[in-house]
Amino acid sequence: MLPASKGLSIGGTKYFRLNVMPEVLPDPRQLPQGSHCVSFHSTRDEAAHNAISFLAGTPAGQAASYWVPDPRTAGQYRQRLAIEFPDHVGCVAVLPREQVEPVGGKLRPVNEVRSFLHEHPEGVTAAGETLSTYLTADNVPEHLEYESWFQEQPLGDSRFLCPYDLRRIPPDMAPQVLRELGAHHTHVVLSPSRDAGVRLLQLFVFWTIDEIPEPLEGTLGWAWKSALVDLEKASRELELTSKGEGVVRDWSTTAVVDW
Repeated sequence: MLPASKGLSIGGTKYFRLNVMPEVLPDPRQLPQGSHCVSFHSTRDEAAHNAISFLAGTPAGQAASYWVPDPRTAGQYRQRLAIEFPDHVGCVAVLPREQVEPVGGKLRPVNEVRSFLHEHPEGVTAAGETLSTYLTADNVPEHLEYESWFQEQPLGDSRFLCPYDLRRIPPDMAPQVLRELGAHHTHVVLSPSRDAGVRLLQLFVFWTIDEIPEPLEGTLGWAWKSALVDLEKASRELELTSKGEGVVRDWSTTAVVDW
């Protein structure tokens, strides 16, 4: 396990970041084996693109499964796969409940997920869209503990993707949640949305100004010039200004809706 440095508290639970930040990928198709990636989306089309691209990047012969929360989403993904990557149509499965469940007071993978992994010890391509579907302000600490635990598991030759709907992350906790998600994944695929709220929030995947990657340098400059972030802290950590908090609140009032 890598050494921890600074930490933060969410919901009374203390978290410690690892001294490594995720690598930004332009497309989940490029996710290499031995990786645990978090992706962000703010529209159904973005979510579908990430799902199809992730499956399209499955190494030849590797078992793949992509769990979605309802038959409608499964049908949409299968239709797109049938046109673009027909070999992967059968990889989409419906899991009508969250992909984690309490085990000894901690969230751990449900039996369907565990069985799939056990059946393919040589490595898998696997993802599930149900984590952020069930995310609430009350259970954020438990979900972040799960991501931290999962990151510590042997990744081997597997490719894992954790898709997060940005609209379902509690807005008052979003900067802290995004930082923790960044600290517990090897890679990140950002939403391409130009919406001010989305652009602003995704900066917080990275803990300090010095860690902002090249793809986000333009966004950082925009946020600074627009007085949405404070860059003056001695710790070099980003912080929302009152104006930035207003942008996030305004976005969340229209963003948290059903597809």
